[in-house]
Amino acid sequence: MKLYTSALALIGFMAAAPVFAAEQTVTFSVPGMTCASCPYIVESAMSGVDGVVTVSADSDTRTALVIFDDAITNADDIAFASTSAGYEAVILEPKS
Repeated sequence: MKLYTSALALIGFMAAAPVFAAEQTVTFSVPGMTCASCPYIVESAMSGVDGVVTVSADSDTRTALVIFDDAITNADDIAFASTSAGYEAVILEPKS
């Protein structure tokens, strides 16, 4: 009976594991976005990373707002994808 209870507890924990993952929102500075097509390229590169939910790039502010699942990816991987596409991306720290 103890083994059965332990197995059920393990299955319950595994089922709840996705609940512990959280969506994160990060803003990147992308200073190389200087034309109208640049945001499309940045959005395409960043969206190609598994775990990225949405990307909104803006050439006027030269930033990209990214929402991603931190259980699947991280901000460094997303920045690397943009940089690999020719647009260096740096995480903007929130203002205090």
